[in-house]
Amino acid sequence: MPEFSLTITISAFIAGVLTFFAPCTLPLIPAFLGIISGSSTDELRDPNKLKMIRGRIFRNAIFYVLGFSLIFILFGVSFTFVSQVLGLREWIQGIGGVLIIIFGLVIMGWLRLPFLNQEKQVRVPQLFQKASFLNSFLLGALFAIGWSPCVGPLLGSVLLLASTSGTILEGTFLLVVFAIGLGIPFLVTALLIGKAFTAFGRWGNVLSVINKIAGIFLIFLGFLLTIGWFSAFHNKLIFYFYQLPYFEVFINRFL
Repeated sequence: MPEFSLTITISAFIAGVLTFFAPCTLPLIPAFLGIISGSSTDELRDPNKLKMIRGRIFRNAIFYVLGFSLIFILFGVSFTFVSQVLGLREWIQGIGGVLIIIFGLVIMGWLRLPFLNQEKQVRVPQLFQKASFLNSFLLGALFAIGWSPCVGPLLGSVLLLASTSGTILEGTFLLVVFAIGLGIPFLVTALLIGKAFTAFGRWGNVLSVINKIAGIFLIFLGFLLTIGWFSAFHNKLIFYFYQLPYFEVFINRFL
């Protein structure tokens, strides 16, 4: 049976959440919700019109999340499969920590890498601008493929962790966790769309703070991997969580 690292699992989930709140991702959310709802951003800000379409937005958002989740999971399967087939696991483990530290510095704005600042633009075909479950699913997939630049370091870090996993199943599991971390705040935003837009408008400077938190998180994770302390840190974390009631039952049953 595969053994899933609790620390890496938590890291993948946090990376997913931070991806949603990244400064170059969060401002795009209203536009994407508008597309999958078949409504304009102005209509989404109108309380009277919003009451009529809230349920439709949330249902379409579920399929949108499933669309980008599928792409990310396929990325995880591919990276893990290649590392297993080509025998790159040990090599990736050796340099993965350094790369993750570099990704952290990029997110914090302390290092600029041109290839990470290139965004693949995906033009939404007119056919997909009609609100439906299928179109929402396909748009989610397109969104994942043409993701904004700041997602690269976070997603890349999770893919590096996935490619060093013992099995393809473990690598796939990490990308599932990443997709859950990204999908939950997206669905909550769709459910509370009016209040969420108001909150987003007030966050300005908060987004840069979140970027710094994401960078520190990656640098810390990469540092542990680079100096070989990751396993020791993981064991201490496991020891702490095992003191919590029912945690041992949960971890043995699900992980």
